[in-house]
Amino acid sequence: SIVSAAIAVFAIASKTAAGKPPNILWIVAEDICPDLGCYENQLVITPYIDRLATQGVRYTNAFTTSPICSASRSAFFTGMYQTTIGAHNHRSHRDDDYELPKGVHLITDYFRQARYYTANLEKHGELTGGSGKTDFNFKSTKPFDGSHWSQLKSNQPFFAYINFKEAKPGHWDDNLQLIDRVDPAEVTLPPYWPDCPEARVALANYLDSLQRLDMRVGETLKRLEDEGIADNTIVIFFADHGRAMTRCKQWLYDGGIHVPLIVRLPDRRQAGTVNPNLVSAIDITATTLDLAGIEQPANMQGRIFLGPAAHKRDFIIAARD
Repeated sequence: SIVSAAIAVFAIASKTAAGKPPNILWIVAEDICPDLGCYENQLVITPYIDRLATQGVRYTNAFTTSPICSASRSAFFTGMYQTTIGAHNHRSHRDDDYELPKGVHLITDYFRQARYYTANLEKHGELTGGSGKTDFNFKSTKPFDGSHWSQLKSNQPFFAYINFKEAKPGHWDDNLQLIDRVDPAEVTLPPYWPDCPEARVALANYLDSLQRLDMRVGETLKRLEDEGIADNTIVIFFADHGRAMTRCKQWLYDGGIHVPLIVRLPDRRQAGTVNPNLVSAIDITATTLDLAGIEQPANMQGRIFLGPAAHKRDFIIAARD
């Protein structure tokens, strides 16, 4: 087994109302902060994410362990700090066959051990799906079993992941298709930016991209309903790091590591609540395992933040290189 016997004790205890182990869906957005409607940004129209927040728990103090994608993703896909596992330099280890340290595994490895199907929901043609991005700073031969929505219904329980890149600056040209665009004159600029037309347009374009992201999230949630699997699926929405703007992405300020986090449970427990506790992105890994009834490995650095085994953090740790 890829997982040592000492940590491979699986008790699928978190049954849904139907008596089945829950499905899990991670919806990961690239390059965003909590700038959505449900986080009290009145300029942004994000009805689908806002509705998700009313159906789940919205966390106001969630932070990634790195302000850049590859290091951050390496951390939350393992539940370990990127500095612990040698994955902290951005886009490192792409050509040297670097592997994770002994005893450290991807979250999908633990789910497979618990007889879950794993999928990275990529877009096939015009069908609903994400970019397929993983961006690990280590070698991973086959992190997922499948890549298509059609595989999920017949392969339950599943752990699925879908990645959206709408908020990355290279994709902002697509904002032109929006009907209700954010007016640059109405945005509130960060105090460390100059108040000039270029800064206002840039921020407005970023906020427009969140509205396009919301459409993708809406399509995804509808697909769960259409497939008849929504009532047995835990949905966790978060971001890989903060917005890709000056003094944000790549920097250890709030703009680089403060992210949205919403958790919707099948029974809608704690629906519409707001939780101000500190959460690290590596805690999402530990909590996801716990929600599925999978015992957290003893060496995993993430902490459970939801449910009977929840721990309350006094601080979070983040690092950049």
